[in-house]
Amino acid sequence: MKKILWMATILLSVFILFSCEALETPTYTTQQIIDALEIEYQEGDSKDHVTGNMVFPLTSPLDEKIKISWISDAPSIIDYFGTVNRPDDDTSVDVTYTVDNYGSTFSGVITFTVIGDDDTVDPVLSQYTVNYYYENILDDEYTLVESNEISDTVGKNVFINPENVEGFVVNNELSITTGTILDDDSLTLSVYYNRKIYTVMLYDQDQLISELTVKHGATLTLEDPLKEDYEFLEWRKQNEVTAYDLSTPVTSNLTLKAIFKAIDDPYTYTGYYEGADGLEGDQLIIFLNQLINSTFDGVTYGDARYMLDETDRDPNQSGNLILVYLGTSVSGVWDSGNTWNREHVWPQSLLGVSADNSTVNSASDLHNLKPSDPAENSSRGNKFFGNSTTSQTYEPRDEVKGDIARILFYMDMMYDELSLISSNEGNTYEMGNLDALLVWHIEDPVDDFEMYRNEKIEAFQGNRNPFIDHPEFVDKIYGNTQNVSMNEITYMFGSMIESIYAV
Repeated sequence: MKKILWMATILLSVFILFSCEALETPTYTTQQIIDALEIEYQEGDSKDHVTGNMVFPLTSPLDEKIKISWISDAPSIIDYFGTVNRPDDDTSVDVTYTVDNYGSTFSGVITFTVIGDDDTVDPVLSQYTVNYYYENILDDEYTLVESNEISDTVGKNVFINPENVEGFVVNNELSITTGTILDDDSLTLSVYYNRKIYTVMLYDQDQLISELTVKHGATLTLEDPLKEDYEFLEWRKQNEVTAYDLSTPVTSNLTLKAIFKAIDDPYTYTGYYEGADGLEGDQLIIFLNQLINSTFDGVTYGDARYMLDETDRDPNQSGNLILVYLGTSVSGVWDSGNTWNREHVWPQSLLGVSADNSTVNSASDLHNLKPSDPAENSSRGNKFFGNSTTSQTYEPRDEVKGDIARILFYMDMMYDELSLISSNEGNTYEMGNLDALLVWHIEDPVDDFEMYRNEKIEAFQGNRNPFIDHPEFVDKIYGNTQNVSMNEITYMFGSMIESIYAV
């Protein structure tokens, strides 16, 4: 009987339990639960402006048995409890909530905007001015050339590093390059530039006339220097062959040389030699060197084979040329050097360069090449020239001694590495004998054959032999070791080229 009562009691309890569970069913709709969802924010915060921790509800205020869980897509910023770690910049974070409404679940997403944790206060800006002053040319005052206004933070220390300006240097004593920006725009920085000072050296040949100092950008006002028995012509920059324009602003140290002309110098130069007036010695050497090099358009050594028959043609026998050392007339047709070959008046072995048919160099210069009898060419070899033929020297026929001298004078002017010496032998780049050549130049003056040759060579390679055109250049450069005044020599050039070399 007791057992039956115990079983009945259990069955009754189960019935009552299941009856109660059956009675606990959802009483709120999804929307009601969402509408009742409450999140606790810090004062002044909302889901669109989160600056502090939040409290996410874990149950619904409608019914504590309605459970809520939270999951963040950026838990380092907002975790599932609502704890907030503010990033540097404003950031949007999606947090998913899940509601368990008596076994029925649904989810939703709330997007929170977490305000960045940038505590920087917007700076207060002000302006400051940077002025640039340049020293005047005519006095020691300064002129404002440039002014710049710059905006930056009040209270900031600023510094300017002036740029280098060509022809100027910063005056550090006057310049103000550092300061603190004030809120009334009153800070002014100033950079003062001094003009560089240059030295101008004035020379007569190698003698210093005067030394001047001028500011960068200044122009020169020079009085004509006086020199007894000479007329002042112009100023020239060192190693230049044209007049210096005094209106040119000075931008570096400068050396000027005075060009004088002797009052009794009868020569005036125009055309190809314009600018040679009054020059002598080193000044004339520089002038001629630049002139004949700047107009030189060389031909190859091979080309010379078909040009010497024109430069050295026999004026009395069409198709022939004149051999330099023998003076005989032979066919001008090139036959591989059997009848005549190419003689280097300044020997090729003493030029320091090779001579091949494809090369343009001092060994292919037409002024230095003459047609020669092959055997006589070998006999001459690379001997210096002299007044007799010896083991060291070779004496050409009298009719071409002046021609030979003027060719060697040309080579001495044309090529910087070459030198004429007063000796009967020497090293590579040397040739002579200068003493003999100076006498030959006087005793065998320029003739029509040379003048015609000069014209033809200019047509082929662009430049001329100055000592053929103006024999007085020899005296102005080399002087006269035989004490013969060039001004006392009258050069007789004969009849006009056109009549002698009529085609």
